[in-house]
Amino acid sequence: MDDDMIYYAKSPNSQGYQQTVKEHLLAVAEFAQRFGATIGLDATAELAGQTHDFGKYSQAFQEVLSGTRIGIDHAMGGACYLEAVYRGSVGARPVIEAVNGHHNGLVAYDEIRSELHAVADPRKRPCGNGGKTPAIEDKEQLQAANAAFRKDFPSFKPPMLSAPPIAELESMLYTRMLFSCLVDADYTASALNDDSTYLDRAENNSFDPQALLKKLTEYRDGIRQSSTADRILNTYRDRVFEQCGKMGDEPEGLYTLTAPTGTGKTLALLHFALRHCLKHGKQRIIMVLPFLTLAEQSAEVYSKIIPDVLIDHSQSDLPEDAWELAARWSAPIIITTSVRFFESLFSDRPAACRKLHNIANSVVLFDEAQSLPADLTSVTLQAVNELCSRYHTTMVFSTATQPDFSARKDLTWKPREILPESGEMFRALQRVKVEWRLGEDTPLETIAEEMSGQDSVCAIVNLRRHARQIVGRLSELCPKDTVFYLTTDLCPAHRSKQIKRIRERLKNSLPCRVVATQCIEAGVDLDFRTMYRALAPLDAIIQAAGRCNRNGGAMGRVTVFCPADPRMPYPDQWYSNAAVTVREMGPPFSIHDPENVREYYRRLFHGKKDKQKLRAAIDSRSFAQTAAEYRLIDNAGAQVIVPYSGADVSYTSIAKRMRDEGVTHALLKEAAPITVTCFAKNLEAYAEEIPFAGHGRTQTAGSGVFLLCPQYTDLYSDELGLHLPQEDNFESIF
Repeated sequence: MDDDMIYYAKSPNSQGYQQTVKEHLLAVAEFAQRFGATIGLDATAELAGQTHDFGKYSQAFQEVLSGTRIGIDHAMGGACYLEAVYRGSVGARPVIEAVNGHHNGLVAYDEIRSELHAVADPRKRPCGNGGKTPAIEDKEQLQAANAAFRKDFPSFKPPMLSAPPIAELESMLYTRMLFSCLVDADYTASALNDDSTYLDRAENNSFDPQALLKKLTEYRDGIRQSSTADRILNTYRDRVFEQCGKMGDEPEGLYTLTAPTGTGKTLALLHFALRHCLKHGKQRIIMVLPFLTLAEQSAEVYSKIIPDVLIDHSQSDLPEDAWELAARWSAPIIITTSVRFFESLFSDRPAACRKLHNIANSVVLFDEAQSLPADLTSVTLQAVNELCSRYHTTMVFSTATQPDFSARKDLTWKPREILPESGEMFRALQRVKVEWRLGEDTPLETIAEEMSGQDSVCAIVNLRRHARQIVGRLSELCPKDTVFYLTTDLCPAHRSKQIKRIRERLKNSLPCRVVATQCIEAGVDLDFRTMYRALAPLDAIIQAAGRCNRNGGAMGRVTVFCPADPRMPYPDQWYSNAAVTVREMGPPFSIHDPENVREYYRRLFHGKKDKQKLRAAIDSRSFAQTAAEYRLIDNAGAQVIVPYSGADVSYTSIAKRMRDEGVTHALLKEAAPITVTCFAKNLEAYAEEIPFAGHGRTQTAGSGVFLLCPQYTDLYSDELGLHLPQEDNFESIF
């Protein structure tokens, strides 16, 4: 190989400049070192950055740039170099995993070790990532690459590396954190090579907790002055707010906030977070919510206080200048979903892991903490414990129905409670009486008939077909403008407009009868005089009660009933088990007594463990299998763009461009307000899957994005949203 050869990292940029490998490695190492400093891995991350593209010191990769070679894997070259330098050292293995996976995804050291050693073994032929040919295939090429690297970095000295955590789950998270620093540094340096202004839109460091605390106080004072709640409730809201602020000055770590619904937890949590950031120099606040409706509502509240709230979830309609902030989570205030947050902690993919290092040294507020799936609980909370203990993250688990996670035998769980005497508050703020109508099943028509005689009433059921049955009968008994259907069959724009109409009618004391699934229970700020709730897990019943008589006064009424249905009345077995647990506790009992909630969770968690395949994947250190098994929602459903006319975006325009061009990231973002997640098995009978842009029209490339066929656009209605014929064979709680 020519000693004077110039090794390039990339093709010429838009200005015609071609960056060398040395220039790229220096830039990536600098960013990686900076990102790693936040998590105490500055030297390790710098090493990963400086060696990740070692494989580009090869004739094979230079031929890729010239257009004469394809199918070359350069990432394995850096891993091979590190293996040769550190000779299998335990401390080097996470770096090797990160470097090797920076394009194709994380693979455990033990899985790639034989391929790394095959490079130096003339009897073997190594295979690169994704079945590609390694850029460095033999010992001579490795020595030549090392000479070129040493020429560019004559003073390079491999640093001493600390051993990662011993336990596999914590060790894998350690690798992902390091991987995050490397991937973000690589993407950032590459983007800057093309556009020197990249960080102007990809990084927002304008976080001023002191100024935001002042805005929060002003906003809350305005709310207090206009509040119509009774004096006792407002007194407790003040107490929750002040106690959260006080506890914000306490040491970093793991906290719980257990407080009744309606006590202002959304603003109180922000008070805790801002005080905590001010006290401990935390760099951002991340609010994690289980449902899209919660994210939408919290964003609406926070945007009145904070000018630059970043909303990042699967359907978030981000402006183009916020895309990179979302990819990196480099904004001061982020609202995201539990799917986005927790699945990233167990991912093997570069794009999903890129943001992880920015969770470190942050305050994470997990609202509605009872929503964690039982078969993922222990591994999730082990990761949370590690975030708090090793990566200087402070986490708050907030809910009115705080699970007693310490009842899990496979978990250590010792948070600090922000409101240790909340039991008194639950008793004092009892605003509803519960009627347990569980002796015999109740026909849904009966529920509709009872609702028709009331002017401020809501029924929450477990299945969409139950909701449609009640709405159908109600619409026969009452004026249609008084009946509202609220599920995720409605697209986000439709759902938001529906909630706005409901609020206006309730505020003006106009007749309002709402039928919903559980998407209304957590955090949707509505207040009815009467509530019906199909038998469900205790936390769901309590959340439903929180939508009744929120502001106090005369007692509201909650009726818990068993729907008459010869079929399975629950969406899945876990939901059924939780509902049965409530029944086995022998109602009537008080839903306002925290001890009853603890007893419910003790019974529910007794003998429960995480799913076996997930545990096996972690124990075997399989990054890909762990990511595949860790799913908060087992069936993510298909994305259907719907013809809702009340949105600010044009369905006609989006549909035409998708059919002409295929699915693009930009089009998906534009279509987010009119996108419905559909679980129906018969979807393809009424809709067409649109290929990704650039794929042939003879294949769909698994886009999972659908448009209703032109003759079936009327399957989306203002009354019921998306409803496909005979779809009732497939159930969803949403």
